[in-house]
Amino acid sequence: MSSIQILSTSTIHAPNHLNDHTIDLTPWDLQFLPFGYNQTGLLYHNPFDLDATNQIQHFKNSLSSTLDFFHLFTGRLEIKQHEDNTISCSIKCNNKGALFVHALAKNISVSDILKPTNFHLPPIHHSLFSLNGVKNYEGTSQPLLAIQVTKLVDGVFVGFTLNHVVGDGKSFCHFSNSLAEISKGCHKISKLPIYERWFPIDIEYPIRFPFTIEPQNSYSHNEGIKLNLPERLFHFTKENIAKLKFKANLEAGAKKLSSLQAVFTHIWRSFVRSRKLDKQTEVSFVLDIGVRPRLIPPLHEDYFGNAVIDCVVTMQAGELLEDGGLGKGALKMNKMIALHSNEKLKSGYRNWLVTPSFIVTPDDVVNNNSLVIGSSPWFDVFVNDFGWGKPVGVRSGSSNKRSGKVYVYAGVEEGSMDLEVCLPNENLEAIGNDPEFMDYASNYCGF
Repeated sequence: MSSIQILSTSTIHAPNHLNDHTIDLTPWDLQFLPFGYNQTGLLYHNPFDLDATNQIQHFKNSLSSTLDFFHLFTGRLEIKQHEDNTISCSIKCNNKGALFVHALAKNISVSDILKPTNFHLPPIHHSLFSLNGVKNYEGTSQPLLAIQVTKLVDGVFVGFTLNHVVGDGKSFCHFSNSLAEISKGCHKISKLPIYERWFPIDIEYPIRFPFTIEPQNSYSHNEGIKLNLPERLFHFTKENIAKLKFKANLEAGAKKLSSLQAVFTHIWRSFVRSRKLDKQTEVSFVLDIGVRPRLIPPLHEDYFGNAVIDCVVTMQAGELLEDGGLGKGALKMNKMIALHSNEKLKSGYRNWLVTPSFIVTPDDVVNNNSLVIGSSPWFDVFVNDFGWGKPVGVRSGSSNKRSGKVYVYAGVEEGSMDLEVCLPNENLEAIGNDPEFMDYASNYCGF
């Protein structure tokens, strides 16, 4: 496949920005400083000429108007060194601008991305994003938002790259949905973001912490890509998800296990089988938990920032793979998630102030026998019509990829899910040839 040709780059500002102001950050935000930017891309099937129809200019105008409501994306991070050898970090809303890139991929079609050869996702799709390799703490000089619109042979790919310190996946979805509203002619967005960060009343801010941001001997967030680890997409229909959920609850003698917990345990078990591990080997599953509804009182659903924490589920390989393992794994996952009460969340928040920790290296909770989940199927990405119809697929970029990273997205059909899995080839092949796994999954990733 050919490389990507950059046609133009622009800096997009919020047109009605009036004055600078600062947004102080919480531990939930600060933990991502050494992490890579978030990259989520939307694929559209449309053969028209972007330039001939002035769609690029319309998109840029819509983006500018949307940034009036999301002005923090036009700012930069501000990292201050204090006399007591601590540092603090805030978002400086100074309207320096977001990055817009217009690109062309002459020989890449929609089907090349949706239905790749040998089921492996083509590495070229990583070039459909900007700011590859940039870490969040570099947001002092790099844009906090970059959008690359790439014209394909018969479609369009829109690659969003967002500084993770600014917001989580739910915040990204809020922004992209709002951009779609403005693109369709709305003068206002339906849900205004709430930028005021959540600080317990006894916490002083801006928060100071005694660390340099740049990690020492840290895990590279592009390590998986540098090692040329392949990626593969597995599809779950609404019907098969329901069957997995029923089976998990039946095995566990429960009624409360969710569809997502059943699907996650299903891929976890197949991954463990692919590793051919000793029964006593501990294996881990790491997933994000949204905390907005878990606090008392709950955070508003339109709280714009990071409101997620990691939940680590650990079991022995033999326990997970034995008869009834789907139910046991899903139940263990359910119980671990349920432990994150209002009290536990506030305690963890305060503990961070005593012992700050960053998502730099996964060595403490992640190893070669672990899966790490990103994104969520509950994000409504398929309403994002910017004038090119609804998306026909969702893909992630190279940022933060590692062996064992799994991104989960809603599928095109209502109620379905897609899992984008990054693993060594022998593990991906074993999972794809695992009859127990493929009884519920498929390689179909088209529309």
